[in-house]
Order: sequence, then C-alpha cells, then structure tokens
Amino acid sequence: MNWDDLKVLLALSRAGSTRKAAAVLAVSNTTVMRRLESLEEQVGGRLFDRTPDGFRATSLADQLLPTAREVEEMLSEAQRQVSGKDSELSGRIKLSLPAVPMTHVSETVAEFATQYPRIELDITVSDHPVDLARREADIAVRGIPKHKRPPKDIVGIKLGQISIGYYVHRDLLSEASRGCRELTCIQASGRALSLGDLPDAETLGLKSRHLIDGITPRTVAVTNKLGVAALPCFVAQQYPDLMLLPGVPSAHWGYTWLLHHKDLRQSARIRALFKHLSALEEKRSDAWDTSQQSDGRGEVIQFGKA
Repeated sequence: MNWDDLKVLLALSRAGSTRKAAAVLAVSNTTVMRRLESLEEQVGGRLFDRTPDGFRATSLADQLLPTAREVEEMLSEAQRQVSGKDSELSGRIKLSLPAVPMTHVSETVAEFATQYPRIELDITVSDHPVDLARREADIAVRGIPKHKRPPKDIVGIKLGQISIGYYVHRDLLSEASRGCRELTCIQASGRALSLGDLPDAETLGLKSRHLIDGITPRTVAVTNKLGVAALPCFVAQQYPDLMLLPGVPSAHWGYTWLLHHKDLRQSARIRALFKHLSALEEKRSDAWDTSQQSDGRGEVIQFGKA
C-alpha cells in the first residue's frame, strides 16, 4: 500500500466522483480507477459502491480512511515545516484567488512576479474554500462572512470590507416596470448562497428561476438580463448597466482576507508575497467596498408579477 493509492481513497471520499478526484490529484480518470483497483486488491474488498449519485464509501473504506487522513496530516505537516524554513527568495508559491474579476489583485501579483524573477507562481481560482493545512495553496485570498474568522492555525489579515446587493440590468428593470417582463431571481446552484443581512428573494416577492454556480457566471447572467442576483458590489460596479434594486440597499457581508498557514511564516518567499499583497489594504482600500444606496427611498418593495 503506497501513498498515491491512499490519496485516491481520500480524494474519492471527498469528491464522490472519479472526474473530480482526478482534477484534485491532477491525474487522469484512468489513473484514479487503476489506483483504486490496486488498493481494493491489496485490502481484499470493495472500498466504494458505485451509485447514481456517485461513489459511496463502504464500511471497509470507513475503517481505512482515518489512517489515510493521519498519514496525510503527517506528510502535510512535514512539508509545511520544510517549506517554512526555506530562506531562499526562489521556488514555487501556490496562490489561490477568488473566481471573480479583481484587476487590482492581478496587477499587484504581476508586480511581484516582475520584482522576484526567481519565484514561480502557481495560481488557481475558485469560489470554494481552500484547505491551507493540506497545502491546497500556500497563500489564499478569500471572502469570509463578518461573523466568522479564519481557523486558529491560519495567519490572516483583512484587506477590505465586502458589501453585497441585489443587482439588475437597467433595461430589464425598465421592461419589468412597464409590465413587459417579470423579474425573477438567479440563485446559486448546488449550495446555499450566503446573503448576510440581505433579505431573501422570497421576502422581496422574487421567484427563483435560474440556478447558476459561481459569482462570475451569475454576473454575466445579470448583464444579459436573465434576472436579479445577489452580487458583491465591487464586482457589479464594473458594469455600468447594472444597478441595485430600488428600495433594497446593499449590506455589509464580510471581509476579503489574505491567508497562509502559520507553519509557512518563516519561508522567505511566502513572507515576501504576503507582504506584497498586504499592501493592498492601504493602497487599494477603495477597491473592495463599492457599496451604494439603492435608487429607491429605502423602503422594501415587492417585485413579483402583478
């Protein structure tokens, strides 16, 4: 039994499909299945049931998973400790950014890459949480709701405040006010969207029609007049044709955080990038919270079809 086989066990238990597990492990579906079959042969039994909803761990897998997680944590800790003692301003940094347009962050990262030519950046983007303890990234930029904080082993600073609001295309709102179109809400697909202090769509009389995963795809849908969606203000303000729903002000949702695991704080290259990005807190403090008041008089109004 080797670590590569155990990584497949862990990835399948978390992802539930060979496609997602292969993406996490950066290998092919065929490799995932081959390693799974090898591991099942070694333990003498089936580790996953293949169901219409994906791979489901068997009781045999449940017995093996705690050991696999323990090995993973030991290896991750050793890797963090070795990386954390690196004094060279060279090597690779895994940077995870949100999957939203943030020109000010991209420009700052580009400045860093020019300033430190011996450092290689491995950049990924995602709307989902990133596990820094498992080295899914060395440094991450993520939005965190105002009532939450990073885990205790994570070092972080706030780069700026985030506000969100319900946005709609001006032309769609005009058509709806004339009775030509019905305003409907675009919701997140697959997981609940955190609205913070914003009222839910039903309270506003907005029926849910489309389900779209990801902030950027939802923004594109709103710009194409597919409906109303809750969006970060700093994203929506980049599109002049979008406006807040009348009578529904934006609300403070949380903060943009710059994060890394505490075991990496002695790494020279990690410190260099973290310090460079932390300058965004002062240099571009206006870029994060572009909240506006709505065009209405502050009252909540109903947008359902008459």
